[in-house]
Amino acid sequence: MKKLTKTLIASALLSASAASFAGVSANVGAMSDYWFRGLDQSGDGGNASMMGGLDYESDMGFYAGTWLASLPNNIEYDLYGGYNGSYEDFSYGVGVITYLYDDSDTGKYFEYNLSAGYGPISIGYNIGTLKDVPGSADVDYTFASITGEYEGAYLTYGVYGDEVDGSYFEAGYGMTYEGLDMSVAAIFPDDDNSANAWVSDTDKLTFTISKSFDLF
Repeated sequence: MKKLTKTLIASALLSASAASFAGVSANVGAMSDYWFRGLDQSGDGGNASMMGGLDYESDMGFYAGTWLASLPNNIEYDLYGGYNGSYEDFSYGVGVITYLYDDSDTGKYFEYNLSAGYGPISIGYNIGTLKDVPGSADVDYTFASITGEYEGAYLTYGVYGDEVDGSYFEAGYGMTYEGLDMSVAAIFPDDDNSANAWVSDTDKLTFTISKSFDLF
């Protein structure tokens, strides 16, 4: 796959951490292998990744934050903000996020994010652009997903669109033990082998452990 397909990076923990409480929190953790949206972010060798972030949320539901992750020979750092709200069993959100890297050859991503949920079902729709990759034109993409959750278990289906292709299924389970958040995920990409497929071509099992701290 092209190099750009190795650099579409973000954190599935962003929306959860941003909506968790009113105030400021920090988080640190590690991933056995950094996958996101059906794509191996840390290389084919199964490299572990360290991560950490800082989040703020107001009492009214507005949030902002930053999140970092280590990559082979690179560092990802994300900046994001938006609004999360709810009415009875219905939840909704709107936000923006940019994914940046200390390696200028990687480029950068900018996304508008929309989400909605009812009970255990949630959907998301993201509109983004990959920019500033040396020698390459900007790439516009969309990403849509639907997730069902039940007592810590979840199942997600995600699909790319616009100028890129690819889809995947992900099944996982998360729990908290002694103050540590732990999760396991099985990822099943559907790689069509096209030149612009933004998913990997192998299945993967990953593990994540993290700790969150309320600062004030």
